[in-house]
Amino acid sequence: MRGFSMFWLIGGAALIKEIAVHNPSAIGMAVQMRHAEWQGLRFYDLIFPLFIFTSGATIPFSIARLKEKKTPNFQILAIALKRTAILMLIGVIYNEWHSHKFSNPRLCSVLGQIGASYFICTCIYIANRRSKGLLASIGAIWLLIATLQLLPAKASLDKNINPSNNINSWIDSTFVAGRLLNKSFDPEGPSNWISASSVCLLGAWTSSKLAAQSRKRKGLKSSALKATILGITLIVSSLLADNIYPIIKNIWTVPFAALTGGISILFYLLIYYITDNKDFKKPFFMFKVIGANSIVAYISLRFFDYEQFTNNLGAQ
Repeated sequence: MRGFSMFWLIGGAALIKEIAVHNPSAIGMAVQMRHAEWQGLRFYDLIFPLFIFTSGATIPFSIARLKEKKTPNFQILAIALKRTAILMLIGVIYNEWHSHKFSNPRLCSVLGQIGASYFICTCIYIANRRSKGLLASIGAIWLLIATLQLLPAKASLDKNINPSNNINSWIDSTFVAGRLLNKSFDPEGPSNWISASSVCLLGAWTSSKLAAQSRKRKGLKSSALKATILGITLIVSSLLADNIYPIIKNIWTVPFAALTGGISILFYLLIYYITDNKDFKKPFFMFKVIGANSIVAYISLRFFDYEQFTNNLGAQ
């Protein structure tokens, strides 16, 4: 799944855009390869949450391996914290590689949000890895985020969420050093780390649910059904809530996290069924290779212009 996400970042989206240049019937698909300006959801908006979901899905397995080596919890947390710090540092370097604005750097980054959400998820998973505990933690995070985003934090804020009027803007502009990507807020700011951790936890919940039943060789269908019901419920409820509490990627509203989390669950189940249940893996080999080197592939975007390469192919 990580490979699938990275494929669209390093060339898949650019390929669709290039096809649309030569084939007007594909313009609708090309639109889906761009982020929604504010409210709403497009295919391209799913890539980052899917990657974070997949990061969470690896946590039960990585912690299980460390537990087999009798690694204490504090050391597991130290490993996760170190990984987060490294990703944040690389994220800053990635942001400033071309501009060289290290005197006023953008400290928030895609890699930083991946690392932070992974660390939060790891802390919660270690504290309570039981299924109900993980779901309760997700619910608590969403309650916190919804309360902050829907209730005014100061007199100048109200319930009309827009780019210049939201709690994320106030938090980012008040507490985040350096420059922000969108002047008043950053789409990878600290508030979004917390929201993203809920999607990461959904990944951990889903993989732990299926892995436990897979080892027992019974109850797998029941677990898959429960995960399917949860995924559909999240999708439907977030779409129903959109008119009241909008789906917005830039500030990771609860409906956005719930919608992308629900879609990720269903996609995970589909891939799990095809590759593990039906043992149909060969067509996914390319994604496996990309996924195994996902961070390297992402960082290489700063050195190799995949989109220009794709455009040149289309021009031939």
